[in-house]
Amino acid sequence: MTRALHALTAEPWAIRPDYLHHLASLATIDRIERAERRAAEGEAWVRQDLQATVGGPVRRLDGARYAVTTADGVAIVPITGPIFPRANLMTEMSGSVSATMVANDLRLAQANPDVGAIMLLVDSPGGSPTGMNALADQIYAMRGRKRVLAHVSGAAASAAYWLATAASELVVEKTGMVGSIGVVAAISKQVEPDASGSLSIEIVSSSAPNKRPDPQSDDGAAEIRAILDGIEAQFIADVARGRGTTVAKVKSDFGAGGMKIGAAAVAAGMADRVQTYERSLSELARTASTERRARAARG
Repeated sequence: MTRALHALTAEPWAIRPDYLHHLASLATIDRIERAERRAAEGEAWVRQDLQATVGGPVRRLDGARYAVTTADGVAIVPITGPIFPRANLMTEMSGSVSATMVANDLRLAQANPDVGAIMLLVDSPGGSPTGMNALADQIYAMRGRKRVLAHVSGAAASAAYWLATAASELVVEKTGMVGSIGVVAAISKQVEPDASGSLSIEIVSSSAPNKRPDPQSDDGAAEIRAILDGIEAQFIADVARGRGTTVAKVKSDFGAGGMKIGAAAVAAGMADRVQTYERSLSELARTASTERRARAARG
């Protein structure tokens, strides 16, 4: 049995039965074998790309997930695809990343004496806010210990930007996009019978009217928005801390939920500079080399 199918069948699920059937349909042998082949191909591509860029050998960081490699003393930690709180079937099947994986990768990179600098290679539409504050705190706490640079190759949107701003430096490609600060919820409400003629009606207990707020009522929408605003407040506070600015400036200048590209993002204070991936890697390699020499001098 493959790892993905085992993950689905070996654990209890607190989930809608119809959605569990949907997950099971994804976990067919054919789909999983294709996903595992893509993972192996992805590892080979990362290694080949880095070897071509640095002109030297790269290796997998001991104990980390397959895509985390080191080159010239630099650990490259990808934050690519949607971000989930924990690794699960969907992260394995869809090429997503989990916050727990990234946290573990960063701990390994920080503790590894052969790693002198760390690159967060970011290209993500964002994901779940669960665990983002703790992971942003972890990244922020690494400042002053090892140089951590977030390089945005494609997009650092929403939760991905939340994490990227915690790095000591945030750089973006010319066409890289950053922002999408805010939190959204898509709330469904069944108002007519479905195709089978079934209509689901929910009745909540008397003291819990806000357990199932009605998104079509003013009170229900206000209750949902209050929850989103609470998460957004922490999001904005962490971005302001990471970018060394104020909450007010984040609200006024950082896109108001939209995104900014390349030089416009730098002008707004959302990123430090525009530069290529090769430049970012070479800068970090020089930092790592300096760290190695200093460590050797200390004995």
